[in-house]
Amino acid sequence: MKNTKRTVTSFFDKEYLEYARYVVENRAIPSCIDGLKPTQRKVVYIANKIWKTGNEKPMKLFQLAGRVASDAFYHHGNTSLESSMVGMGQKFKNSLPLLEGIGQFGSLRSPAAGAPRYISAKLHPNFRLLYQDFDLLENKIEEGEKIEPAFFLPIVPTVILNGSSGIAVGFATNILNRNPKDVVESCISVLSNKKIKTLSPWINEFIGTFTRDLENPKTWKIHGKYEIVNTTTVKITSIPPNYTYERYEEILNLLMEKDVIVSYDDNSSETIEYILKFKRSILNDLVSKDKLVSALRLSTQETENLTTIDENGELKIFDRAEDIVTHFVGVRLKWYQVRKDYLIDKTEKQLSLVTNKARFIKDIITSKLKINNVAKEIIVEYLTANKYDTVHGSYDYLLSMAIHSLTKERYEKLLQEKANCIIELETLKKTDPKEMYMTDLKKLKSSIK
Repeated sequence: MKNTKRTVTSFFDKEYLEYARYVVENRAIPSCIDGLKPTQRKVVYIANKIWKTGNEKPMKLFQLAGRVASDAFYHHGNTSLESSMVGMGQKFKNSLPLLEGIGQFGSLRSPAAGAPRYISAKLHPNFRLLYQDFDLLENKIEEGEKIEPAFFLPIVPTVILNGSSGIAVGFATNILNRNPKDVVESCISVLSNKKIKTLSPWINEFIGTFTRDLENPKTWKIHGKYEIVNTTTVKITSIPPNYTYERYEEILNLLMEKDVIVSYDDNSSETIEYILKFKRSILNDLVSKDKLVSALRLSTQETENLTTIDENGELKIFDRAEDIVTHFVGVRLKWYQVRKDYLIDKTEKQLSLVTNKARFIKDIITSKLKINNVAKEIIVEYLTANKYDTVHGSYDYLLSMAIHSLTKERYEKLLQEKANCIIELETLKKTDPKEMYMTDLKKLKSSIK
């Protein structure tokens, strides 16, 4: 009988190691290139196929989840998939959301979203601003079918734009959001060989401040905002982003029980506004001892864990968000050279196509080539002898031209197309990839409101 016993060491060296790698690479850690985890990437892949123009109707989240599960080979439960889609559509969680949520997607102070069967989404216009060059990417294959690529190609590092968090075996990620304009500016600075300014975190609906810890650059001190109105009154206009309305009101009620405050009025609606009443002596004591902020819980801190997956599918841990920008721009710039080569090749093929079509029509209208009541073999012999170019080894692109297109007017139009192709080709060859990248960044910057 075969011995099936295993040692603890062999289990950790084999099965557990494989599981750990799987969780790190395929579940919990985002890419530093497209900012997405595999589940999110599958959602984006399918959403990009469904909403091609932006005019299509939105889809209920549970329906979209079904499409992702079937068409992108998602092998896990719908709950985690639907949760990912909710997070991708929440404005307060993303500086530039990739899904446009329709319905109750929650807010910073009340983050609970509606059930997936009641809320809808579609691809957000932000996606078309951020992600480009889909034709350059190679799709992965699963069960003989094309699925999402290893990563998409945004023009800025969306991993710091929209943030990310996750826990894997031995590794964790906690990346805070940044202001879109700051991220674009930092990319422009790298391309211009200038120093990047400090990229402080930025969260929609939060008007407090982030201050980097001088001793630990990965730690940020977060402060809400308040105003001492008079000797007995304090107005709070911003609370730390990790507090919901309900949680902060629990804190205020506790302060009332401890007689720290006498009472408070909640005037919050779209924005935060709490009016707190103190005994004059207590407020004076808190201010003089510099304990007001701590008493009101208006200060917290967050430590970032900048753990990502790089362009080669390997773990890459950064010290600062600014380092992610520098790495990203270096990688993305290489893809602009790929784009340039791709466009040159595409334009050369188009130039060859219109040139051959123009020649073909000219030969017909000048009676050099007769096609009426002529065998296909003879026409092919003529095209070969006169060194016409083939497409995929065939002249069908010429032989299948409609009769009504074999006119002088069509010939002249093709000559104009040929001239345009020549100009476009010359322009492409002269254009520096860095210039192409800079143009895209400036366009994105102007689009951000």
